[in-house]
Amino acid sequence: MKKVLVIGAGNVGAHIIQYAVTRNIGAEFYLLDINEELEKAQILDLKDTLLFSEKAKVEGINFDDPRIEEMDIIVVTAGANQGPGETRCDLLKKNTSILQSIASGLENIKSSAIVLLVTNPVDILTHIAYDLFDLPKQQIFGTGTLLDSARLKWRLAEKMNINIKNVHGWVLGEHGDSEFVAWSTVGPLNTAISQSEKEAIELSVQRQAYEIIEGKGATYFGISAATNCLLNAIIHDTKQILPVSTIYPYSDHKSLQNVPIGVPATIGANGVEQIMELQLTEEEFQKLRKSADKLCKLYGSCPI
Repeated sequence: MKKVLVIGAGNVGAHIIQYAVTRNIGAEFYLLDINEELEKAQILDLKDTLLFSEKAKVEGINFDDPRIEEMDIIVVTAGANQGPGETRCDLLKKNTSILQSIASGLENIKSSAIVLLVTNPVDILTHIAYDLFDLPKQQIFGTGTLLDSARLKWRLAEKMNINIKNVHGWVLGEHGDSEFVAWSTVGPLNTAISQSEKEAIELSVQRQAYEIIEGKGATYFGISAATNCLLNAIIHDTKQILPVSTIYPYSDHKSLQNVPIGVPATIGANGVEQIMELQLTEEEFQKLRKSADKLCKLYGSCPI
């Protein structure tokens, strides 16, 4: 079985493993956290689910363990949350420091390892990971706008009273406030949706994380499921097209050439195996470029 290292034993990291075990994804999971007491408690709790899985393994691990060199996939969930009064620059500085510490502890990972970024701001941290890990860029990517696309699809499925599996389309751009619904990719729309309704849906997708955080402090069910979708694509080489944080190569726009951003890509055993060339309206391309510009500006304005 593939060996998956999840770094960060908080709600997101633990839920990723719990979801994978109960869905029988078929992998060995190793959990690592600097808070050893939390890590141990999560491992004990997670082992209680093994009876209900056909094939799984869950163990704790640390950076000094030689098994680190055997890890096939490294999922980074460790990071600080944005506190009251903090800017995104503050959050970026803190989580960059954490990512740097993680990278220094993973100096001996195998050359075929895939690094999957979950920690926010995920697009910029994916960009930083390019410099920290001695791996090809296609083996380093973030969860991007996969979760945001899921948030769009359940809303449309409910509105049209159809199975969510039959809803297609993407939320693209930054995993954040400048993301947008690429309505030209959305279908089927068997119910007339006015422009004002589209705007309301897009805003609710953009604001959902804030609403969840306000109500319960953090998001973890959706992102855990989204991460497992990506893990399944890698482990079973499904070649599924999913919107992840990666460089979009089909543009001469400087920001798009230099910052990972949420765009559809084929995900398989080798990571990002192909990036889809988007067929968007000019207005949508403008939104994608604007989102990339915002990410580049944030990255450039935050001394790291």
